[in-house]
Amino acid sequence: MRLTVLAAALAGIPAVASGQAVDTLVYADHYTQALVTRAQGRHLRQDSLLQAYRALVTTRVDVSAGRSRFAKQFPLLAHETTALLHWQRPNDLRVEVLGVRRTSAFRDVQARVGYDRPWFVPRALGDSIRLMGIPEAAALHPLAPGAERYYRYAVVDSVLVSLPGRTIRAVGIRVTPRELAPAMVAGDLWVDAETADVVRLMVRFLGEYLWDPPDEDDTPEDSARARRGTRWAQRFLTVDADLEYSLVENRFWMPYRQMLAVTAEIDLLIRGAIPVRAVTVFRDYSVNTDAPLALDTFDPVSDDTGRGERAQTLCREPGVTRCDRGSRDQWGYARRGTWTAGRWEITVPPLDSLEQFAWTAPLTLDLDAGDSERIRRAIADLGRLAEGLPGEWLGRRAWGLDLAELGRIARFNRVQGVSLGLGVVLRPGVAFSTLHLDGRLGLADLRPTGGLTWRRDGPSGLLEIRAHRRLVEAEPWTNGLGLGNSLNALFAGHDDADYYLVTGGGLSFTPYGGPLADVELAVGVEAHRGAMTEAGSALNDWLGGSGVLPPNPDVVAGTFLRTAVRPTRRLGASRVQLGVEGLVGDSAAGGRAWLNARIPFRLTGRSGALTLTTGHAIGDSLPQLRFRVGGPATVRGYDYGTRVGRGIWAAQLDVALSRHWLVAPVVFADVGDTYGSDRFDPLVGVGGGLSFFGGWLRFNGAVGLNPSGDFRFDLLFGAPR
Repeated sequence: MRLTVLAAALAGIPAVASGQAVDTLVYADHYTQALVTRAQGRHLRQDSLLQAYRALVTTRVDVSAGRSRFAKQFPLLAHETTALLHWQRPNDLRVEVLGVRRTSAFRDVQARVGYDRPWFVPRALGDSIRLMGIPEAAALHPLAPGAERYYRYAVVDSVLVSLPGRTIRAVGIRVTPRELAPAMVAGDLWVDAETADVVRLMVRFLGEYLWDPPDEDDTPEDSARARRGTRWAQRFLTVDADLEYSLVENRFWMPYRQMLAVTAEIDLLIRGAIPVRAVTVFRDYSVNTDAPLALDTFDPVSDDTGRGERAQTLCREPGVTRCDRGSRDQWGYARRGTWTAGRWEITVPPLDSLEQFAWTAPLTLDLDAGDSERIRRAIADLGRLAEGLPGEWLGRRAWGLDLAELGRIARFNRVQGVSLGLGVVLRPGVAFSTLHLDGRLGLADLRPTGGLTWRRDGPSGLLEIRAHRRLVEAEPWTNGLGLGNSLNALFAGHDDADYYLVTGGGLSFTPYGGPLADVELAVGVEAHRGAMTEAGSALNDWLGGSGVLPPNPDVVAGTFLRTAVRPTRRLGASRVQLGVEGLVGDSAAGGRAWLNARIPFRLTGRSGALTLTTGHAIGDSLPQLRFRVGGPATVRGYDYGTRVGRGIWAAQLDVALSRHWLVAPVVFADVGDTYGSDRFDPLVGVGGGLSFFGGWLRFNGAVGLNPSGDFRFDLLFGAPR
């Protein structure tokens, strides 16, 4: 419930005497000041009855990808660790790593993630906040002495939690910076109204030196360079943390769950987000029962951690004082050091012992549904809070080049020839909103195109309202307007898409939650016109080809109402794209549905992929709704659109002959045809090539077998592996 003065009084928060002045630049009211003052005192004087504890700690680190930091994330990698920790006052810690496991995609990544020092907060935070060494500059804790000079506090919420023998009232305090400092946080601080203990801290990091803290001997020029570097990094990186505590033995607030999320938002060539998340869970507590820890001292001449602390690594291999990764994996090692008010020690057994640990459940790429939703809500809440902060604090600029359009500055196809374009993005000051303006001119057809799009990418979903005059592709799985097709058309003489001109506008919405999560719903009014072939490739002609590109087919011209539903689903590492769209005009109407599924697999340690495609159109015969067989997206070895029909099917099988990710020979076989033919006579193509960087770049050579055809060379980007 939202707190009023009455609710605050019911929470048991002692009020400040009415005659005492409240600094409204720091505190929202008397009740906020009273609660923060108590919480600051508790922060300085932790519970002296807690002398030591033992617990099991499980940490999961995963990497995922999605269209937005708020959207559903598709997991890529996962790594999990279990350890036994022993802690004692004032802040001594011993960690015994028990087990490690990881998904197969993590096989080339060092197994021991974060073992150079403690990777979690074993008790309450000190006067600064940093998890797993992130960010570079530790942020000022909102309850640290003197923090009120930099933060503003406001009581915003309250919840009741019923436990056996006790009811907890947790009060939420919104913490926001008053001014930008070297490293700070913004977020919500929850405290127990009775004891003033922190029960949850959910924050986003910001600051002018967050990613490049200054040294004591830095010059003003060095400091200015560090500020510019941090502003640039904050344009792409956000760091969120969520620390939750649980009540152990109905008495001690102990660490329960700690989440750190570092999200890289990509806005170059494509738009998307890649979050790296670490979730640590504490369980099986034993409080004040262990014998005192006896931590060994270490050589004071040891390696520097770079954080004003000292640490030392001890290899278990006999006669070896400094061990490399191979020795650590075979023999195990120990690492010890000092930190705030104490010492720490981590022991790690050999790798084969770690991998034999008995886990209670199998490791999966997908995070538990409850944990995933909890993280999504936390990131969404922090995102809403951040939208209310000054844009320059978060590295946001009022305008700039649309970097997602940067790769489309110059492109080539048979309709426009070489075309030049530029995009600009503006931030109008509306939460989560950007305004995108782009324009393009084809040098062969001298036809200007472009558009204006208002995009709101918020926690609830992605809303786009657009007006445009653009060249569009006839099929949903071709990439004729991308960089890869431009290079393939220039060098190899293959333009693998059909185009037509669309003038109009509309809107689309993609929810990020609920039963329609990641389903694009679109509606618009469009005028369709044909786009005749205007260009050929002189470069392909010079390289020995003909340089002649096939004619672009015409379309049924008219004004249409377009509606579309385009879900994207992932099942593990598999991707399923399907969609339904319809066109309704004055003299013609039609619709179509399609499905494209890419299923990666591993065979004898080698990677491969099976891609299945099908689609069918109904209604009037509209060329802009028909499907094509032939080309890289359906059957390789044949030109794009060798067969055209209302319905098609195709299957592509790719297998890498090498386990190397950097460069690998690949073989493939394709088959496909249109629906409705009198006899079963599909196109069949086979070939091979070289895959670079896991399929990001492919050189393909293919030949058609049924019917027999000429050898065809293609230069591809983002091909299956």
